[in-house]
Amino acid sequence: MSDTQNLLRFGVFELNVTTEELRKSGTLIRLAPQPIKLLALLARRSGQVVTREEIQQALWGEETYVDFEQGMNHCIKQIRNALSDSADTPLYIETVPRRGYRFLAPVVTKKIHAPPPRVVESQSGIQSNPVAGTPVAAVPPAKPVVTDPTAVLRAQPQPPSPVAAAAKEAPAATELKPVPGSIPWKGIVIGVLLLIALVAALVYWHSHKSARLHRKERAVVAELSRTNAGSYQDGRF
Repeated sequence: MSDTQNLLRFGVFELNVTTEELRKSGTLIRLAPQPIKLLALLARRSGQVVTREEIQQALWGEETYVDFEQGMNHCIKQIRNALSDSADTPLYIETVPRRGYRFLAPVVTKKIHAPPPRVVESQSGIQSNPVAGTPVAAVPPAKPVVTDPTAVLRAQPQPPSPVAAAAKEAPAATELKPVPGSIPWKGIVIGVLLLIALVAALVYWHSHKSARLHRKERAVVAELSRTNAGSYQDGRF
C-alpha cells in the first residue's frame, strides 16, 4: 500500500482517489466505485471537455461489448445526486452535447501521508494488522478464577462407587409389570372359554342321558307288548 494518498478538493467536497472515498465537509458520501472513477477523471481535467470515447476507454476499455452509453449516463446521474448538482444549471458537471462532459469547479490537488494501519487486539492476545518490522508478543490467556473450592473437586473425574459398578455389571432383570388401570383381557377370555366348555358338557350329558332313558323306556314298552301278546295267545284273558 502506498505511503501517500491523492486528494481532489472542490467546493465543500473532497475526493480521495486512492481510497475511492467522497466526503462532503468531512461526512462520507456513499458512491459506487465506477462513478468515483468517472468523477476523478473529470475533476483531474477540470475546465476541459472529456469526450465519450475517452470515458469509454478509461472505464470500460476498447474491446467491451457493454452498452457503455447507458452505463455512462447512469454514472453521471449518480455523481450529480451525490454532489446535489443539476443538469440544467450545473455547478460541477456540464453536459457538452454530442461530445462529452466538462468539470466546471476549480480543483485543488493535494497529497497526504497515508494513516498508519489500525491495530486491534483480539481476545486471544494476538494483535491483528501489525506494523511491519514490529515484533508482536502473544499474551498468555488468563487463568480462570475459582471462587468455589468444591467446584474443582466436582470438575475432577471421580472413580465409580462399588455399588454403581456392581449395578452396571449385573444384567438388568426384565420384569413385566401390569399397567395400572388396564383391563385383564386374557383372564376374561379364558373364563369365557371355560364357561362355554362347561355349558357344552352339560348339554351333551343331558342329551346323552335323555337318549338312554328313551331307549330304556322303549325296551320296557316292547317287553310289555310281547308279554301281553303271549297272554292273549294262551287264553288267559
